[in-house]
Amino acid sequence: MGERDKLIEGAKRCLQERGYAHSTARDIARASGANLASIGYHFGSKDALLLEAMLEATMEWAEKLQHALTDDARVAEPPQDRFESLWRRVIEMLDLYRPVFVANIEVFAQAERQPRLRRELADAQESARLEWAGWLGPQAHPVPEETRRAVGSFYLTMLTGLVMQRLIDPERAPTSEELSRALRAIAVCDDEPVPPARG
Repeated sequence: MGERDKLIEGAKRCLQERGYAHSTARDIARASGANLASIGYHFGSKDALLLEAMLEATMEWAEKLQHALTDDARVAEPPQDRFESLWRRVIEMLDLYRPVFVANIEVFAQAERQPRLRRELADAQESARLEWAGWLGPQAHPVPEETRRAVGSFYLTMLTGLVMQRLIDPERAPTSEELSRALRAIAVCDDEPVPPARG
């Protein structure tokens, strides 16, 4: 493993153990076994390294989730059951990778005052939308690209909201069954005619 990779692995450990705000350059160098000066050489700054480590850890989580979701039995389920299975698995893995998402929230909070960080996070979000859109599974009819992106955006919106709720209050955060029930209720409401406005 090269020094750059060692730094990323060390930064991931620091993110899990200390969080974004409390991980110092010295902590990362110690955790990685690399030279302190190598952080600047390879990444330019400690913050750039931590961002790279966070994005990589998030991608590892996404790859594990994708692997779980492409199980043949799960893909063959009816859409409603597949939706519920998807979110059950997401919740299980959110809990398993909780430190990754705590770090995500800490990094997001920095973006307001760091334009470069904000751009990089925005690009990562767009990639995530397209990834989620690609996990839609088999379709009876071709789905227009803008619809696939809209679905990816919907899933990403649900994920970010679910992350916040589970980090703050896991006991009362929605379950996969509740999300599925809500989706059915919304679909029923959308099928009903809109009552005329009064007055």
